[in-house]
Amino acid sequence: MRLVPCLLLALSSVQAQYFSEGWTPGQVIPTETVDAETITSASAATPAARWNWQEFSSKHLDLGKIVTEGPIASALSGIGINAVEQLELARKRAAERGWDERIPLLTDSNYELLVKNETFGSPEEAEKRTWFVVVTVGKQDTMSKLVDEAFDKAYQLALDAGDAEHVKWARVDYLAETEITTEWMLWKPPTLIIIKDNGNTLRFYQPGQIVLDPAMLHKFVVIDGWKETEPWSGPWAPGGSRQPYLHTYAVLSRRVYNVISALPRWAILLITGAIGSFIINFFHKDDGKKKPSTVRD
Repeated sequence: MRLVPCLLLALSSVQAQYFSEGWTPGQVIPTETVDAETITSASAATPAARWNWQEFSSKHLDLGKIVTEGPIASALSGIGINAVEQLELARKRAAERGWDERIPLLTDSNYELLVKNETFGSPEEAEKRTWFVVVTVGKQDTMSKLVDEAFDKAYQLALDAGDAEHVKWARVDYLAETEITTEWMLWKPPTLIIIKDNGNTLRFYQPGQIVLDPAMLHKFVVIDGWKETEPWSGPWAPGGSRQPYLHTYAVLSRRVYNVISALPRWAILLITGAIGSFIINFFHKDDGKKKPSTVRD
């Protein structure tokens, strides 16, 4: 019985390594060396065939194929979204931003279908499902580039080890998505997010709150190190009293953004110029009262 408290104490000390006291400009990123586990074969003469998680996931868990083929593609098509075209645009955008193209992009269009309405084969699978998401602006921002590199390397470690089958990795392009980032009240990328319960439980981590080491990020999701932090709560959080108002505002923001982004540059300049001129004239107009005339003697 004495062994149980010791094991719990050891586990808590390991989980605590994933959080950082803070990062300041110029400070070296803390790193830790994680010893790779060695597996000894029972028979060196006739080694047994090993199951390759990376090969299996590339063939059967390709999110690109899942989105562009089968019922999900049909559902997207039913609401006017060409899944193949959107996937190609996402991959092109990922290549331009210097991202790993194997990590899918969560967008305003597919978030509800992939996360909110995700279905599971059993309650145990639903309970284990974890989305590990990075919200970033790409390599043009120094901190975003740093977080992206650590995130992509952690993803590769998870593929190689095959120990995070319950975790889905994804990325959000902060500059292209409006609705989901507004619903999360996320105004400052880069940010790492743990999503549970079909998007109803969210945990946010800024770069200064977590160690940006690939091995540590990998272990962070493998052993559920995120359980040490409390999820987002309050009236604006999922299930909160004001969340419906935030959702409405997020949808309107997305529609306004879509209209503005579809306009040519000259039209945007014309509209903003007209608005600016109206505001200036409004604050400098006469109040309608006659000015007293000055009489000279």
